[in-house]
Amino acid sequence: MKSLTRALLLCTALGFASHAAAQETLVFGTTNPEQHPINTGFLTPWAERINADADGAVTIELRHGPTIANHSNFYDRVIDDVIQISWGLTVTNPGKFGPVLVATLPFLVESSEQGTIAVCSMYEQGAFDEALTDIVPLLWVEFPQASAHMNGFELTSLDDLAGRKVITTTPASAAIVGAFDGAPLSFGINEMYEALQRGTAEGTIINFTAFPAFRLNEVTTDHYLIPLGGAAGLVFMSRDRWDALSEDAQEAIMRHSGCEGSRAFGQFVDGWEARALEAVESTEGHTVTRATPEEIAAVRERLGPSTEAAFAQRVPNGAELVEMFKRELEAAKQ
Repeated sequence: MKSLTRALLLCTALGFASHAAAQETLVFGTTNPEQHPINTGFLTPWAERINADADGAVTIELRHGPTIANHSNFYDRVIDDVIQISWGLTVTNPGKFGPVLVATLPFLVESSEQGTIAVCSMYEQGAFDEALTDIVPLLWVEFPQASAHMNGFELTSLDDLAGRKVITTTPASAAIVGAFDGAPLSFGINEMYEALQRGTAEGTIINFTAFPAFRLNEVTTDHYLIPLGGAAGLVFMSRDRWDALSEDAQEAIMRHSGCEGSRAFGQFVDGWEARALEAVESTEGHTVTRATPEEIAAVRERLGPSTEAAFAQRVPNGAELVEMFKRELEAAKQ
């Protein structure tokens, strides 16, 4: 009888252990405040859909704000298993995401959805494998092309950048500012408001999605809409943590991820950009000038080849990546 009792207790304990193992909890550090548009509009609903669909195989626990992970350290936090999932922009960690910076090239991308499909397709074809050996991307998104913005200075063409101190976030946008005799500055997204407010910087090159969360509408007045390069972002896990998940957990996550999930992310960002631009344009004290097709063509002819050549020189197989990106963008338009 005692042996039978011990056997039953052992089976019960193993059953509980197996159930606990199946209930994998993954901490998702979003790096942004809870009410940031990217959280409320996409990342939080994405995690909630997975939780509802996983039937207990996995639970994603959201942690918002920059305390547990921020725009600078998000990659290391995942690799160190402080968090298991994170969101971040590849431009803030170029040493880890060098080949993916092909997505920052100006004049090429027409929409976030198009760029997202192109970048995700390149990833699925192995274009970024050497750089991403330690992680598994779950979602990709290409942010819209950046525009030029000034605080208190007229801006109706890129010639108006001459002599101005302008914040840039990519090598391509820094090259463009320099080509028009401006002085490119490097500040993080969290530092832009103060730099523009104090006059340390007189302008910035960034897309309109940054305006609501970082209140850049308060420290800019003039805006010139011309495609000056985007940036790819991703939601990802470490490869070790992904491989340790059960098959059921992996399947539950991927039902809402991959290139189809990424397409939805791109569609969301396109809407976000349009709403942010509309809000700025309808606010008193802001002047928005749209570059004509002729102006865009002229700047692209002047600077497109040099920015692509510079990328090709910095990144192994850079020329092939540029051509692949162009092909995938064209395919995405279909």
